[in-house]
Amino acid sequence: MRILGIAALCAALLLAGCSTTPADLEAKATPVVQTYPDNYQEIYRRVSTTAKRCFARNTGPYSSYAVDADLYPDLGYGEVTLSLVNTITRNYYLSVRIEKQPKGSRLTMRTGNTLATNTYIDRIEAWASGDDTCPL
Repeated sequence: MRILGIAALCAALLLAGCSTTPADLEAKATPVVQTYPDNYQEIYRRVSTTAKRCFARNTGPYSSYAVDADLYPDLGYGEVTLSLVNTITRNYYLSVRIEKQPKGSRLTMRTGNTLATNTYIDRIEAWASGDDTCPL
């Protein structure tokens, strides 16, 4: 019984540091902002299609990385998120918002809950600029 209590406490502590919604990630992570001369829909297309191809995958029988992408042309922005989905919870690692600007577009990136923060930011910036290669 004591081992079960310790396991539950450890699980609760691990989950407390996780971002289980995009809003949790946004509240915890400092944004990195970049501007591009290209149309926001083109930047959204580059980032979302390459993220889906490179990041979305199964990691085992009970978990997978999911890339969710939504474009809101009536509102002038698009969003892309990367999360790890398992049987218990969903943990968000990356959130990207691509917004229409009077000239070009603005990318706001937030990443956390991972040691790969800089790698994610570098990849998104490269994809937004037209690179379509996947990280190793």
